[in-house]
Amino acid sequence: MNNLTASPRMIYTATLILAACSLLYELLIAQALATFAANTVTWYSVTVGLYLAGMGLGALLHDQHPTANHWTRFFKVEVALSAAGAIAVPLLHFSHTGALLLEVYRLSFLGHVLFFGTGFLLITTIGILTGFELPLLIDLANAAAGKKRLTNRVLASDYTGSLLGGLAFPLLLVPNLSLVAIGLIAATLNIFLAILALYFFLPKLHRCSLRFIVSGALALMLGLGLNFAPPLERYFTKLYYFYWDQSEDFKQLFASMDNAEDVFRVRSPYQRIDLVHDKDGSEPSSIDDFYSSKFVDNPLQPKNYALFLNGDFQLASNYEEYYHEFFAHIPIMTNGAVPRRVLVMGGGDGLLLRELVKYLDIKTIVHVDLDRELIDLATTHPVLLAMNEGSLSDPRITRHFDDAYRFIRNSSDRFDAIYLDFPDPRDYNLSKLYSREFYHFVRQRLTSDGFIALDSPGLRHNKERREIYTSTLAAAGYKFVTPYISKIETINEAAYEFLLTSGFEEEKARRLLANHAASIRLGFITARDHWPDRPIYQDPRVKLHVINDTRLYLTLRNLIPSLPPTDPDKINSIFRPTLPSGNIWHVRDPW
Repeated sequence: MNNLTASPRMIYTATLILAACSLLYELLIAQALATFAANTVTWYSVTVGLYLAGMGLGALLHDQHPTANHWTRFFKVEVALSAAGAIAVPLLHFSHTGALLLEVYRLSFLGHVLFFGTGFLLITTIGILTGFELPLLIDLANAAAGKKRLTNRVLASDYTGSLLGGLAFPLLLVPNLSLVAIGLIAATLNIFLAILALYFFLPKLHRCSLRFIVSGALALMLGLGLNFAPPLERYFTKLYYFYWDQSEDFKQLFASMDNAEDVFRVRSPYQRIDLVHDKDGSEPSSIDDFYSSKFVDNPLQPKNYALFLNGDFQLASNYEEYYHEFFAHIPIMTNGAVPRRVLVMGGGDGLLLRELVKYLDIKTIVHVDLDRELIDLATTHPVLLAMNEGSLSDPRITRHFDDAYRFIRNSSDRFDAIYLDFPDPRDYNLSKLYSREFYHFVRQRLTSDGFIALDSPGLRHNKERREIYTSTLAAAGYKFVTPYISKIETINEAAYEFLLTSGFEEEKARRLLANHAASIRLGFITARDHWPDRPIYQDPRVKLHVINDTRLYLTLRNLIPSLPPTDPDKINSIFRPTLPSGNIWHVRDPW
């Protein structure tokens, strides 16, 4: 076949497509790093910086061989970009699993080097190839135009392609496709243009059979990858949640994961909702029934299920009642009376509502949640429906699908109690729901003797986190900001006797029970303007599985209603987000 002559328009079109592909690769890596290491702002920023640095290095490398055949170099660059982009997300999945397995063997440093080193290498490699590619496209355009210089037009096409890729990623691709599939689609475009260049624009002298074999084999692999994209997504999802199955033998790192049950996943416009069942997981331990009557009262309650949102742990069916009972009931007990009008924001799984609807004196509950898909799942999926006991369908509930910040700012209703059940603000995108401004609007919606209640993960262990919560609430105007820790007895006599009769030594039995008590200590906060001058109230009609008189006393005995000192540097505001300073090198363990 005779060689075609590339026109400038062909080069502009190729530049636009390739710029979109390269940006998609970087966004994929940034998103994967943010998923596996949290801290979205940090890892997107690091990715952009390394990518631009790599582009600069690639542009310098291009200048080292100015006389080489442009189409030959173009072919090689596109093949390399296609291969690097296709394997980027799978490599990050495997390196993340490897890092977690190394932590199991107390080799955390090596795990961090493996995971973050893989990410940095991928970012830099794609950046270098992209930096090499752009001046090459400029050379091709100028050669096609003869004497006319078209550098600015190629750059305009490149910037436009980057814009299209940047818009397509969050608006079109991520809501509908897995990261693996997006990478394979972009890689397919790269190899397609490489094959076109090989077939139409390379001189016959340069069309060696090896290049056809390499590009054809890569195109075939990408096609197979796209065809099997859903099974690949299921495989990597199971690898993320069941990585410990590989802990005994690193050779199992690439095993099929057929032994793990498929993760039930729903994608909504806002998040990935994963319901995970560990079919080989442990049953509730032999001592659990001495602390919670849930499985005694209802043996058919689901076991070994866990709910995750965007890969973050939310709840486990085996012990979720320890969290939801202390969250829902302690504020009402300390209030000395049951609130009549309640607002619940978040809590789309329905488990907090399950506890609140037990109070017959609550007349209305307004429930605000952004994600309709989560509510639909919690009202139809048999596991979640059994866990929340159909609470989302209680006739006293009025539901609004809305952003909590927008709802509370525009509402004119007043409530006796407001519960805030949001995911932990590990990233800045959730920080507005923990801000001074948000808490100010919430306070405006309270009756004069009303209260708000929210969970505060890490309250017990993280002093900085506690100071941020309390300082922010105090800055919003609350007069009494009261943290509390859920507590159970260190030694449960019935459980202790059971362990002794089961053959445990006294010291080992005491240690086991003390560790169990420590694992239940979770942090919560109540805030209000007036401390109620009423005794602790317990509704005898409300069935509780965990809280009893002993645990109520342990939880409340050090409760001091007061206004904490406000540290201006610890106030979280939408104008200056302040989150607990975490370790940016943290590798996320989903559990």
